[in-house]
This record gives sequence, C-alpha cells and structure tokens, in this order.
Amino acid sequence: PQVQTIREILDQKAQAFITNLENLPHTLNQLKNLPHLVITDSQVFKEVEKKVPNNIFLTSFSILFSYYKGELLPLIQGIKKIKSLKKEDTILIAEACSHHAQADDIGRVKIPLWLSQHLGFKPTFDFSSGKNFPNNLSSYALAIQCGGCMINKKEMEFRIKTAQKAQVPMVNYGMLIAYLNGILNRSLEIFNFHETQIKA
Repeated sequence: PQVQTIREILDQKAQAFITNLENLPHTLNQLKNLPHLVITDSQVFKEVEKKVPNNIFLTSFSILFSYYKGELLPLIQGIKKIKSLKKEDTILIAEACSHHAQADDIGRVKIPLWLSQHLGFKPTFDFSSGKNFPNNLSSYALAIQCGGCMINKKEMEFRIKTAQKAQVPMVNYGMLIAYLNGILNRSLEIFNFHETQIKA
C-alpha cells in the first residue's frame, strides 16, 4: 500500500515525505509548509495521532484503500456492531493476502487482543487469508476485513456484498483501530465523513 500510494502521489504531481514514528516530530518541524495529510500504518495510529497537529488531516493506509476502492461507507456502518458484541459471538478476520503470520501479526494477534481489551471479554475469532474468503458469513456477528491492497475493487465489492447478503456488518482494520483509539472522526475528516453518519 505504501508503494502504491507514493506512486499515485507522484502521478498527481504532489510531494511525498517518508519518515518513521520516532522521527515524525522532527520531520514536521523541518518542513517549511506543513503537509496537507499524514497517512500512517494503522498499527501505530494512536501514537501518530499524538504527534500530528490537529490542523493536519490524518488517516491510515487501510482506510485510504477502502476509499480508493469506493466502499468506505458500508465499512463505516459496520462500526456500530462493536457496541453490541457478545462473548459467545464469532468474528471473522479476513486478510486479502497469504503470508506467514508473525508473532505480532496485526490480523491474527493484535486486533483480537485490542478488541478483546475494549470489550472486556474475548469472543471467538476465525481467520481467512488469500482467496479463502467464506461464501457464507451467516455464522459470524462481525467481519473485519484488511485494507485490501492486494485485491482489486471487484473482489472488495464481492466481499462486502457477501457480508451484506448474510446481514453481517463488516469493518476494516484501520477503521476498527481508529475507533478503538477514539480517533475515528479524525481519520475520516479527509473524506468528509463523520462518525455521526453511522446509522443507528
């Protein structure tokens, strides 16, 4: 996602500045003109938000790719389900790519941990990767989809429609992490969305 985003920025005749979390304040201080937007890895959303002034838009690669694929609103709507999750619920975490899970894998380790801490209990988590997206989601209370940088718009739309057909709410990694950290509104400002647009 980082490479694709940088390529698009350059194609639009704009400028991209790259830094890490530790050097972010120094990078911002060195710029004569502050950036219009900061895009971060969702895993460090909370830490980056503390370092980026409120007059700069902030979002994540995961949320950006949902917008790029034209399916931002359905995923935002899925946020409302989090408040009503129960201990006996089963949640699907769907990764679009196939990779060897690391000890601190965001989909298989961090998101289940962060969501369980937020809820105060640990629901059951199922996982899918690559093309192994379930055809029937009816057994799930919630589906959490990655940013989808490795799949095209058609495949992302298919996954969302599959969830809608089963009446299963779906969110993506970035939106979920932003919500859990209380910064969902800020992460959506660049797209002219607001948490109050989520239907009850």
